Order: sequence, then C-alpha cells, then structure tokens
Amino acid sequence: MSISIASFFYPYSKFLHGAAYNLHQILEGLGVVSSSFTERDDAGKIIGGYWSPDEAMVITLGYLVMLSLLLIPLLSAAAYTVGKKRGLLIFFALLFLPGVLNCLGLFPIINYLPTRYTIHGVGNLGSEVGLIPLLMLCAITGWVVMVLVYDNLNLTERFRQIYDHFWFPLALVAAVFFVADNGANEDAALLKGATANIQDASGYLLGQIRRYDDYCKANGLDDLRSCQWSRYSQWTFTHIKEGEAGYFIEFAPDDSKGFYSASRRTVSDEDVIAIRTEIAEYNQRLCPVKYFSSDLSQSSPLSSTCEYVPHHYCLAKPDGPPGLVDDGIGSHTVALASECIIPRLAAAKPYLKQLSALVSQHDKAKNHRWLYFLAVAVAIGAKVALATTKLCLIDARPSADRRRVLRAIRYRLGQCVRLLKRLLVVSCQWAWFAATRVSKLFKQV
Repeated sequence: MSISIASFFYPYSKFLHGAAYNLHQILEGLGVVSSSFTERDDAGKIIGGYWSPDEAMVITLGYLVMLSLLLIPLLSAAAYTVGKKRGLLIFFALLFLPGVLNCLGLFPIINYLPTRYTIHGVGNLGSEVGLIPLLMLCAITGWVVMVLVYDNLNLTERFRQIYDHFWFPLALVAAVFFVADNGANEDAALLKGATANIQDASGYLLGQIRRYDDYCKANGLDDLRSCQWSRYSQWTFTHIKEGEAGYFIEFAPDDSKGFYSASRRTVSDEDVIAIRTEIAEYNQRLCPVKYFSSDLSQSSPLSSTCEYVPHHYCLAKPDGPPGLVDDGIGSHTVALASECIIPRLAAAKPYLKQLSALVSQHDKAKNHRWLYFLAVAVAIGAKVALATTKLCLIDARPSADRRRVLRAIRYRLGQCVRLLKRLLVVSCQWAWFAATRVSKLFKQV
C-alpha cells in the first residue's frame, strides 16, 4: 500500500522538486537566496561552512507546495464555475491522471533538474525542462484567478477589450529583448577578446622573462635587480596568463610599478628605474638598434632572441621619465618587451573592469528576464481564461447562475459567524452560571 501511495505521488513530487531547483538557481543568481551554510560549535563560534543546494532549495520547495495546495481548491471552484459538475469531474480526472498512469507504469520519466548548479551563478538559468513546471504553475494561477474574478465581479466583454490593450503591447518587449541580447553578446565578445589579448600578452612576455632569467644565470648576473625581478615576476605573469578576467581585475597590479614589485615585494621608484635601465641595456646588448638620425634607425635582424612585438601587445607608450627608453620600441626588435607590454597590461585593467561590469549587468538581466517570462505566463493564463469564459458563454448566463463561488463563500462565512456568536453566547452563559455558583458557595461559607 505504501509503495502504491509513493508511486502515485511521485510525478507530483518530481514536478515540484524540479520547479523548486530551477527557481532557486534564478533567485540565488539575484542574491535573494543562498546555498551557503555555516557550521557552529556549541558556543556559537563558526567552525566551518559548506554549500548545499539540496538543503537550501527545501524552503523554495515548501513555498511551491503551499501554492499547489492553495491552487487545488481554487481550481475546483474555477472548474465548477466554467462547467458545473462536469467541469469539476474533468478537473479531478486530469489532476489524478499522472498519479494513476505512474502506478500503471505508463507515465514517462521526466528529468526536471538542471544538469549543473552554479553557486552564486548570475546569468545561469537552470534547465529548460525545469522551466516547464514553473510556467505551468504560473499559467494555471493566471487562469484560475481570472476565471473567478471575471465571474464573481460580473465582468463583461468590455473587460476583455480593456485587457487586450494591456496584452498586445507585451509583444513589443520582444524587440527590446532582441536589442538587449545583441548588446550583451557584443559586450561578452569584447570581454572575451580583451581577456585573451591580456593572457596572450602576458604569456608572450613570460617567455621573454624566462629567457632573461636563463641569461642572468648563465652570465652570473644574479645580483642585478632586473635579474631578481625576472625570477619573482614569473609567478605574476603565469597567473595572469592562466587566469580569467575576474582574476586580472582582482589581483593584477593597478599600475606599471606594481608589475615591477610583483609577489607583494615593495620597491621604490629608484628600484623600478634601475630595473628598467638594466633591461634596456640587455636589449641594446643582444638586439642593438642603430640610429642614423632622429627619424631613421635600423633594428637587429629577426632571430629567436630578437623579436618584433605583436602590435596589439604594444599599444601603450613606455612609462616615463622621457629618454629612458625609445618611445618607438614597438617598431624595433627586442629581447625583452617589458617596456611596452607592462604599460599595456596596466592600462587594460580599467577597460576590463568596465567591460566586466557591463557583462555582469547583462547576466543579471537574464535572471530578471526569466522572472519576467513567469509574469508573462500568468498573463497568458489570464488571457486563456478570458477565452474560456467567452467559450462557455458566461456573459449570457442569468444573474442567478453567476457569482456562485462568491455566494457560497458568503454563505459559509455567515455560518461561521453565526457559529461563533452561538459559541460566544454559550460561553457567556456558562461563565455567568459558574460565577453565580461560586458566589453562592462563598455565601454559605
């Protein structure tokens, strides 16, 4: 018997569980709910924490269960309003059909759960299959409310026309979404391209720094500040090369000086000038540039050591002071292109922050738009309800045949009020009787 009951309720539980999981993903992306939990000891001190969407979505599931339980009597009333006893019979037949089919082994297995769940995932919308239960619940809610409101408030065809004035402009929102999606895709592509450019530039410079580090070791120059920098700076450029935009924005230095004081080592402006001067001497030693005039020069031939830096890595001019390095270093072959790549990386951070903020806004807009579609589902249910009332000729019914639900509610409320009055009268009578008996006892004493 227990197995049959569990089998009967299985389709409904899976339906609501999938809906809750997908709704929880959207709300977590918006910061409304969280899947983070903290563990405390007996004294209340935090000793750890963990993430568990399965535990967190129980509250969301509870709200959906309450909504479903509320919808059943409302649906019964709406079904009776539309089709009297026949409508009520059809409603309960449809309501019990999934459970009966599952007991017979005929109900299909549907996975409403998303394939993955992202903690604090802005822009992650869960599963498209999991959206179906939520759309159904919203559409049913809109249908129920509109049927009951239309019948019990004695609305007419005029209300349908007024509703159409609200309904048809919703189609125009699709154009807004199209433009918004186009802009979001462009910003996401720009962010991806800018991030790839930063990663490639960092990887390019990292290879040159490693060659310089080998050069320092081979020539016994470990005491040079630039040689020391070539060792500890590799950690920074390696992580920038492998990290995404979020890592660069959060952890990359804000200016060129920060790249010369990598790994949180503090250096003075004089130390930075010394490092850059030694690198300039290294470039001139391995890849000398011959200057014939202020406008005419000749670079060293291309080799595995002397390279032309790709133009998009060298868009920024070298840092000051003037005369320390040639402003046209990007047009010469060099062994170590730190003078143009490091300023390029430093200048890229504000731009990357701006792009990242735009993409984050677009991602959050996806969550808001998802909720908008749920609201549209409610409006669709209401629109279908207006068509249902027209199909069932509710407008043509006599006054005595409308507002049945409202009259039933009033009748039941009247019964409750009369019952409460009787209970109050009886309570007062018993209280008076008890008071008189107690007073007589005191008089006898």
